Amino acid sequence: MDLGGKDNNMEKAFQRLARGIKMILDAMKIKPIDNVIAELNTQNTFVKVKGNSFHIGKTLFSFVEFDAHTKKLQKSVDCYMGLEESLIFCQDVLSGKLPKMAAKEKAKGEQYPKAVWHSPLGGVNEQKAKERNLRSDGKAISRCFNIAPGAKADFVVTVTQGAGKSQPNGIITPEGKPEVTIRVACSADNLKGLALSLKAHIEAYFAACYATNGYARQPKDNRQEQKAS
Repeated sequence: MDLGGKDNNMEKAFQRLARGIKMILDAMKIKPIDNVIAELNTQNTFVKVKGNSFHIGKTLFSFVEFDAHTKKLQKSVDCYMGLEESLIFCQDVLSGKLPKMAAKEKAKGEQYPKAVWHSPLGGVNEQKAKERNLRSDGKAISRCFNIAPGAKADFVVTVTQGAGKSQPNGIITPEGKPEVTIRVACSADNLKGLALSLKAHIEAYFAACYATNGYARQPKDNRQEQKAS
């Protein structure tokens, strides 16, 4: 009787089982979302909304301007917004609040209507801007975007970047005129589609966190042991 061959077969079976368990556990882990959630496009600009930073509680809005003929990059600005703030933005769009404000502003008849929605003020503080060699004047980098009714399109999403100053509450206020500006025009349905997709992805992410015990509270004794170590 070949006991050695039976042991080898059993070992291979355990290895297959271990690989299967590992695949299941890997699939259950919350991983960064690399794919684009939604995007708005014009002939030479676009903004892509990404979930890459959901794991740190933020949504990434990546703005790009390129040459329409050569397709070469000309400008780019990345803005981050908290997940709760992102959901409020989605609610403002989907509830009709933002479109109503835009219609009221457009009814004033001005050539360039004012923005009716503004993202939180953000960017890179003075210390990090210096460490990364992003500015040579010692100032912070201000980044934010807004939404205004368009002259031709329903809406225009505009991102600005420039010198800024960090405030005690953590926000970075802009100083002087913007150094980079990118505009992306879109229809009301395009903006609504972006909001629907973003809202669905954030809620799915929260649900996945709960399903994989991402929000499980550690026992008090375990927390004390971790602090002690």
